[in-house]
Amino acid sequence: MPTVTIVSQPGNPLSSVRLPWLMEIGGWVVFAVVAGVLAHRWWKRGEPSTAALLFIACFTMFWQEFYADWGAYLYYNPQLHLLPWGPGSFNTPNKPVYVLAGYGWFYAGAFPAILAVFAWARRRWPGAPYLLVLACTALVPFYLWNLLTADLASYLTNWYQYLHPIGPAIHTSKGGLPLLYPAFPFVLFAPLVVFSLDRRGADGRTWFERVCRVPAQGTAVAVRQVHRVVAWIVGLNVMYAVCLTIPLVLIRILFLPDNVYVP
Repeated sequence: MPTVTIVSQPGNPLSSVRLPWLMEIGGWVVFAVVAGVLAHRWWKRGEPSTAALLFIACFTMFWQEFYADWGAYLYYNPQLHLLPWGPGSFNTPNKPVYVLAGYGWFYAGAFPAILAVFAWARRRWPGAPYLLVLACTALVPFYLWNLLTADLASYLTNWYQYLHPIGPAIHTSKGGLPLLYPAFPFVLFAPLVVFSLDRRGADGRTWFERVCRVPAQGTAVAVRQVHRVVAWIVGLNVMYAVCLTIPLVLIRILFLPDNVYVP
């Protein structure tokens, strides 16, 4: 376990962190179990499943978390074990190690379920408006998943707080739990991913596989698999940046005030 990194800041606005082991140990246990299961299925099938590709690609998005957090005034409790990546421009000053594990299990838990429900709804109500089905099966469940497993859990345990809540929020003396922003635009990421996976080309490739020129066939299996993994990493990172990171950073730069703890 990494040692706690002390960062330069004007005191800690949060009270003592509660149940840190739940994420700092439990999160990595879940991460390892999910990774092991997906790797085993990959080995048996000879190719990565959609769940495996999502797990790898979403894990690589973790670096964007700290820039989006800066835009949202999210402040992690410095009592957590932190990455050696210290304060910098346009990123939140404290960066917990557990976030890396979270980017594996959080999306691995959400997307397979969302994709299954979306597919079921499309079969059950084939004449329903596409965007309505997408909103009901991807956007709303993803909002609730994020609220319950991330924001609400952290709000109760002081893993992090939003120090400048915007819009409707549950307020306390140490921060707040925003209910709409930055949840929106964040939750738009889920329907965009589902749409991208659902609307594949005639050759079965997603738009980002085509952009990255992943061959449909006729290439060595190992080479094509690596090519696909890279394409998914690029595609998911681009969609995440468009839905969350870039909007939050730009909105704060252009319209919102500074903050002493998240400068």
